[in-house]
Amino acid sequence: MIRRCVTLLLLICQQLQAADCIAVNAEQPLPGKTADWTIAAIELQRNDIFDLNKHHVVWFHYLANDYHVITSEQAIRDDLLFQTGQRLDPALLNETERLLRSRRYLRHAEVSVSHYCPADNTVKVKVSSWDNWSLLPKISLGHEGGETKTNLGFAEDNLWGTGNQLMVEYFSDSERHGYKTRFLSPNIGGSHWQTALQYADNSDGETYQFRLNKPFYQLGSERSYGFEVFKDIKDISEYQRGDVYNEYQSKVQYLSVDTGWKLSQQGHTVQRLSVGVKLDDRHFDANEYSTLAPPPDRDLSQVWLGFEWFESNYQKLHNFYLFNRVEDINFGWQFGARVGALSTGLGAYSAGMQYQLFLNKTWAVGQSSWLVLNSDVNLLDATELPQQRLFNTQLRYIKHLSDNQVWLSQLRVAFGENLFRDERIAIGGDEGMRAFPLYYQTGDKAIIASSEYRYITPWHVYQLFDVAIAAFVDAGRAWDNPDQQIELDQGRLYGYGIGLRLLPSHASRGSIISIDLSKPVTNNPELSGWRWRFIAKKEF
Repeated sequence: MIRRCVTLLLLICQQLQAADCIAVNAEQPLPGKTADWTIAAIELQRNDIFDLNKHHVVWFHYLANDYHVITSEQAIRDDLLFQTGQRLDPALLNETERLLRSRRYLRHAEVSVSHYCPADNTVKVKVSSWDNWSLLPKISLGHEGGETKTNLGFAEDNLWGTGNQLMVEYFSDSERHGYKTRFLSPNIGGSHWQTALQYADNSDGETYQFRLNKPFYQLGSERSYGFEVFKDIKDISEYQRGDVYNEYQSKVQYLSVDTGWKLSQQGHTVQRLSVGVKLDDRHFDANEYSTLAPPPDRDLSQVWLGFEWFESNYQKLHNFYLFNRVEDINFGWQFGARVGALSTGLGAYSAGMQYQLFLNKTWAVGQSSWLVLNSDVNLLDATELPQQRLFNTQLRYIKHLSDNQVWLSQLRVAFGENLFRDERIAIGGDEGMRAFPLYYQTGDKAIIASSEYRYITPWHVYQLFDVAIAAFVDAGRAWDNPDQQIELDQGRLYGYGIGLRLLPSHASRGSIISIDLSKPVTNNPELSGWRWRFIAKKEF
């Protein structure tokens, strides 16, 4: 009897306290210091794929919602970077929101304080998520850069609502055809360990990969770990003006083990140190279609040490690379360096050093303009190999002309020296110069400038596609290829075109589908007319 009375009194007290809790919205600041507040409860609001209250709802919207397995509560909770009983940290709420939005099976996510309770200095956090349609038949016929690509199969990006991915497909492109299967788990049991398994049986060989790693999944992560084994056997084609003139077989065997530490953290900036061992063995052999000798074999197995400087300064923007989406753009500095010592004890053919650097930064250059820099350097100095250099810089400029008009431009400059034959820079098709075939020019150096005007229409095709209309121009050149034999079109290339940009609004493979009509400016009689291009890619 006494126990029942105590239980009843506790319930009454909880209800009285709950009655004192005040609802807040995401834009309303909390009173006092957030460090004084404790998370008392976490509410999950999981939303299905389609909003059935919108206009133009038809039978397949109901069917999709009925047969879609919504992301489980456990899968959402596994990604939360905070828990009940923990002091409120708004930065962790923002990081969790970005982590959830990065999951392709979620269309959108919001994490915010929904209530605060002055009586006991607690808050309630609401986590809202909106699912994507994740079971996608892969039935596509694409034509891009003069080549046809076919994909038949399926991909499930949210297997039984767990967040795991499974893909099985038949593919055919300009290089090969075959069958491929892949499984990926982005967060095993809430441990933030990830795994990927892939196997492909190709017309020219086979590929398998196994990866198990735990990345720096949040700013304050203390450790990272990584293990990967990869084997790939395939035929590599060499091109001149988009036509194959030589083939050879490539056999790659790769194994990597690494770990990393957080050195220090000051506010939103963190410094990290990583160390690893990499076995990288590549063999090349002639095949029945070879007209030239294959490249020399190489082994760049090494022990390496890396440093990373990462500044977190994210902003939520729209119409940056995609359109009609919330995009998390980091305006902080990102810098990294790695030094590797080639080791004959690990299998390297010669001693030497390899140096790698990268720098990423985004700036706001006006009220509605942004400049994005991505730059990297790779230097290889081995006793039995020519000194190799590659400087690669890409500048992107995004300008919002209005709420529904965007101008996107980019400039890529790549200067290499003594690059390996299988790693030369190519332009044409999806590698810039959209009006030209794949691999139209190749070399150790390249410059590509592209600009695209995009008008984002109000059209939403049955909640399936958002539509934009585009016009673009490209100019560029790749040169310094010692194996170049054809004199035609060795100079600068120009092309222009118009097209549609379709963004699947409720599908987990949220790549922009580009359908273009383009015309190259060239003296090549084989490329005199208009060409059509159909390709899906993540961004401009």
